[in-house]
Amino acid sequence: MPTLRQIQMVRALAEHRHFTRAANVLGVTQSALTKSVQALEDELGVRLFDRGAGTLEPTMFGAIVLAQGRTVMQEMSELVREIDLARGLETGGITVSASVFPAELWAPQALGRLAGAHPKLKCVLRTLDSKRAVDDVSEGLSDIAIADAAEAEGRDNLDSEILATTPMSLFCRSTHPLARRRGVKPEDFLGYPFAGPPLSRALARRNLGKFGKIALSVSPDQELMPRVSVGSFSAMVQAVLHSDAVGWAPDALLARHTEDSGLTVLRIRDLAISATFALYARRHRTLSPATVEFIKLVRAMQPSGAAPTTSRLVP
Repeated sequence: MPTLRQIQMVRALAEHRHFTRAANVLGVTQSALTKSVQALEDELGVRLFDRGAGTLEPTMFGAIVLAQGRTVMQEMSELVREIDLARGLETGGITVSASVFPAELWAPQALGRLAGAHPKLKCVLRTLDSKRAVDDVSEGLSDIAIADAAEAEGRDNLDSEILATTPMSLFCRSTHPLARRRGVKPEDFLGYPFAGPPLSRALARRNLGKFGKIALSVSPDQELMPRVSVGSFSAMVQAVLHSDAVGWAPDALLARHTEDSGLTVLRIRDLAISATFALYARRHRTLSPATVEFIKLVRAMQPSGAAPTTSRLVP
């Protein structure tokens, strides 16, 4: 029978399509990874990957292992979670998936306070785009997510709670051509690439309007992708500082960067930008004590009156 570790190895190979890259992600040597996968192939009597031209492609049998292995991984995650739930706050852990801006504004601070109060608790933060952060919770890979509130649409297996609507601004490097202009207009932005994480269609439509269609492109899976796609705020800042790209971020996050940081906030006529973020948890799933405490910590960080007085998540 395949071991859980072997399933993890097959999943990593399928994702990275390369033994060296998969081994680095798993924290094992390439030799150990190769031997383990070969041992699994020998045990099953089938080839799991076609190896050729320097890339890997799952065979029909590999696809079966991947499909069934995903269920095994989810069930194991659920088993560990139930044990942690029984243990309470003093042991066990919590996994939080957050989109780029909540991963800067609230999630690490709340996890830090939680870890400080309960030193034996294992805390994990996964920073992803909004869709994937919510997918994590939907698939049972994370206990809680903080992401764009628009992701609640069509998620019948999840409960959500609005945290706050956050004002946002466009920004560029201080030596950018737009930084020297007075009264920047929306059409002035069209000549420059946009840098940031993937956007939900609702968020892009609400904020970027007609010129957002030019600043963004559509990926194969129909996500709206900036021309300079990054996975963190710090990466966005570096991309903006070293190019003519324009980024956007919550005003509270931009306020942490002083004037000598090399960034300039753009004030654009007839353009008010904001984003609404929400907490997500699996419906009909008992929240662990650590998750309940995390939710309360994140709520406490919001402006007074920002969050609803009632919630499906935590009373």
